[in-house]
Amino acid sequence: MDEAARKRRLFIALGLDDATRSRCAAVAEELRRTGFEARYESADKYHVTLAFLGNVTPVQVEPIAAAMQAAAASLPGFTILLDKLGGFPHERRPRVVVIGARAQGAAFRELARTLRETYEALGFSFKTDAVAHVTIARVKAPRRALPSVEFAPISLDVSALSLFESLPSAQHNTSRYLTCRSAKLAVA
Repeated sequence: MDEAARKRRLFIALGLDDATRSRCAAVAEELRRTGFEARYESADKYHVTLAFLGNVTPVQVEPIAAAMQAAAASLPGFTILLDKLGGFPHERRPRVVVIGARAQGAAFRELARTLRETYEALGFSFKTDAVAHVTIARVKAPRRALPSVEFAPISLDVSALSLFESLPSAQHNTSRYLTCRSAKLAVA
């Protein structure tokens, strides 16, 4: 396929700084030590998804980036605490293991709402609300409940949005994420 016509799999997310990424990786390692069987994500993939856009055409990329920039400029930065280990669809038999936030807060909800409304105006749709979480592992065949892992809350400073592209890696049966653009949030 012609590279100029290739669809790209994009999403808007919060990237993590090195300290937050390291703390999340330490929680994942604590979970691994419990013997919980899962495919653990590489720490370089950690992020908090706000709006998954899916496969888009090359002509859509610039409007998507411009919309992200405009939304970021209108919203103040804030901090969110990642303070619980959880699972989707639930902790009893999780398919996805996450580090989440017990209280997402009004600032996170406003950020997600604003972004999604912006992208809905461009023709995108969203079936579920954004939930503040970092995916750390995936379970192919859930057989047991998620064990309890205690950790000190992880402070995530939300100061920018990132446009990510998901690039498949058939060799490793996974994907890697490339940051295409970033946009700073307004000063609080």
